[in-house]
Amino acid sequence: MTFRFAFIFFILFILCLDWSVNPVLSYLFYEGYLAELLDGAVQWTGKNLFHIPYTIISPYDGQHNDRTYIYLLYFIMAAAAVLGTVVWSMLDRRKANYDILYYWLTTVLRYYLAFTLFLFALEKFFKVQFPDLDLYTLTQTVGDMSPMSLAWTFFGYSYGYNIFMGIAESAALLLLFRRTMTFGAILTIFTLANVMAVNYNYDVHAKMYPTALLVMTLFLLLPSIHSLFKFFFTGQPTSLPVIQAPVSKKRWVNYSKTALKILVIGCTLVFILNDYADYKNQLIASELSKAQSGLSGVYDISSFVRNQDTLSSGDPMRWQEIIIGGARERIRLQGDSIAFLNVSEDNHEILVHGDRLSLGIKEQEIYNELGLTISTYDNMDSIMVAQQAKSRLQFELTDSVTLKLKGKIKNDSVFVIAIKRPVTFKDFRLMKRDFHWINEVVYMY
Repeated sequence: MTFRFAFIFFILFILCLDWSVNPVLSYLFYEGYLAELLDGAVQWTGKNLFHIPYTIISPYDGQHNDRTYIYLLYFIMAAAAVLGTVVWSMLDRRKANYDILYYWLTTVLRYYLAFTLFLFALEKFFKVQFPDLDLYTLTQTVGDMSPMSLAWTFFGYSYGYNIFMGIAESAALLLLFRRTMTFGAILTIFTLANVMAVNYNYDVHAKMYPTALLVMTLFLLLPSIHSLFKFFFTGQPTSLPVIQAPVSKKRWVNYSKTALKILVIGCTLVFILNDYADYKNQLIASELSKAQSGLSGVYDISSFVRNQDTLSSGDPMRWQEIIIGGARERIRLQGDSIAFLNVSEDNHEILVHGDRLSLGIKEQEIYNELGLTISTYDNMDSIMVAQQAKSRLQFELTDSVTLKLKGKIKNDSVFVIAIKRPVTFKDFRLMKRDFHWINEVVYMY
């Protein structure tokens, strides 16, 4: 029964909870078919079984956040696996040998884990998961950072360390081959254990996902546990078991299986590489455009007018700084309060919004009304502005240092004048310090 449960649960996990590796599932999810099916089941379960009073936010952004939605989906998959196991056991109670099913399950898990970990490796190689430190991070005090922001700053500082992490995660590609599966599983376990240590101890938003990947890897390693124990702890000679693939007497079947393997590996790797290359090029083009136009920088607010009333520097509604450029573009208000912004240089406009949780709830309400489809996703900014969940401001660079913004924040008209601070990346100690073989004293300031 354990195998039957594992078979059903792991297959459901791959089909329902990950849309970034498989091109077919990515299309089904983002075109709305899979997304709406899952969303309906999760929303019904949350409201009717658990009586959750708040809005359940769907992970349409493709992130594996530990949202209520994800935990409910785990519950649904586990319940379906239990029910499926009971039915399977009743219909197939006499069969005790599942060698062929075990082979295909381990094949699916090996490929899934290999491609997923390689995807995370590409995020390190292309440096999109832990982006370069931006002006917002460099001007932020450590005490105002969240634990996750602190971790991302540490990892984002060094591209070399990103390469090291990417190589470690790329070791999961050894899982693609049965003879190297055990070695690949051991390396993958250590890699995932490190990911879990960071995610759990720095309150990173994805804790359950790497935990599930670790469980899958342990499942692959189960047949080798006894041999590994003998090798490491008893000194007795031993050999590692290799999963035997079913062999057909028909030559064309074996050739077809080999061709299918090559096709799956090739197409998936091309899809992943192309996807990340395009994404990285978009980021580079966006940042280059802002740098060339002189828009990137830290701006101090010199004048903030709301409804024709000029706010003093101590007013809690008055902005203090605008930071444009890099992965995190923000507005700093009084104290540690911040607002988020998205800059569209082509349209000369800035979209401003506040608390991300409130924004996520509003987005979900719109999805519930209009459908969880790519059309709704593409038009979300315009819908949010119309419903006053986001504010649209027009901006103008009147000279190399003066930024003017004009528009409405909810029902209030605002006019802002901001002056660019004469600061560059090399003005920060963190960015000045390079690698040194010789250090006569400890350089820790």
